[in-house]
Amino acid sequence: MNNSAFFTYPEETVQPPDTFLAGLPDDDVVAILSYMQARRYVHEEVAIQQGDAERSLFVVTTGRFEVLVPTLQGPRRMRLAQAGDIFGELAFFDGQARSAEVRAFGAAEALMLTLADFERLRVARPDLALLFVMDLGRVISQRYRAYSARLAALGEG
Repeated sequence: MNNSAFFTYPEETVQPPDTFLAGLPDDDVVAILSYMQARRYVHEEVAIQQGDAERSLFVVTTGRFEVLVPTLQGPRRMRLAQAGDIFGELAFFDGQARSAEVRAFGAAEALMLTLADFERLRVARPDLALLFVMDLGRVISQRYRAYSARLAALGEG
């Protein structure tokens, strides 16, 4: 709950703006998710290995996943993905090798969408495939804007 010296704000019922598919009707979300496969992970189990050519996209349903990128000092956590977050989106789009390792931070579950699954969605429900891609673009755009703002604040933007 957010509070100020003058006003107590009510509990927020709206999902964070970067939550994937948050703005879609429940029926559409259920239909999209039906094309995905559930994967369960134990603590520190790798969901994505850096350098892999695999192109699946993941949506976190429970638990957390840490996204680790290589640095000269060793792996560095770039973010902690939680329920509603996505990971694997860059390779999903561009087909390049994975740029990060993603592993479970505690017990976690994610839904995985392969390119073949997305193709099935695109053919069966092109309207939902378009909504899916547009929302994916929205999330990536928000991340890019936040990253740009952090760089600007550091004087590196």
